[in-house]
Amino acid sequence: MRTEHVQRSYSFTCLDCGHGWEETFDIDVTMDDQARLSAVYHIDGRRVPSPLQSPRCLACESHKIRIMRPGRVAAARLQAS
Repeated sequence: MRTEHVQRSYSFTCLDCGHGWEETFDIDVTMDDQARLSAVYHIDGRRVPSPLQSPRCLACESHKIRIMRPGRVAAARLQAS
């Protein structure tokens, strides 16, 4: 087995309440002997669920989340100022 450590950032927006946030994940991507990939996500050393599978709003707990490339929430906040 081979494991690669990568870091990925995502922007999230709740389609119910409008809350937006950004998060950076440390990801351990492992390829097993049959060439199957698995990924384990961490934030600040804590294991967390994949943000790409049923994300939840930090403000209202909704699952209606739009996931975007990093920087989108910060850019929208700057434009609103």
